[in-house]
Amino acid sequence: MQKDRKKHTSISDCFTPELTRQFQIEMDIALKKIDINPVKELMEKYHIANFQDSIDFIEALDYCFNGWKKEHMGSKVYGEVTTSDSKCIACEHGKGMIVYEFEYIHAAAVIPMNRVVYGWDFGILFNIKNEILHEVRVCNAFLVRNEMEKLN
Repeated sequence: MQKDRKKHTSISDCFTPELTRQFQIEMDIALKKIDINPVKELMEKYHIANFQDSIDFIEALDYCFNGWKKEHMGSKVYGEVTTSDSKCIACEHGKGMIVYEFEYIHAAAVIPMNRVVYGWDFGILFNIKNEILHEVRVCNAFLVRNEMEKLN
């Protein structure tokens, strides 16, 4: 007979400081793939996929990964995904976060539009208290890179 596992009531119940750091590293790798499946797998791995905050995160992230795509246009990431530090300017005003930026093209668009390179970005905010992850979420109101440079 298996022992009953402790019922986790919040995301923070699933993390230690070490697991929080490891999760952030693995999440960075998953996010740079611009594919929702590796992110979902990571949420399952850490047993946080069924929390409402995680469900909301996946829903918002799905738009970040797919909102730039145009049907039948061969939309694809062009180059590498880069990151930069930023700060939230809305609901978590001043809180540090990471911005993921990438360029994309619509390869099947008519010439010359198939050569136009567009940009897309989204922010990820890790809500960490006492080195323990409490929530991860998408932030769409953040300082851009040159605004952050002015602060330094």
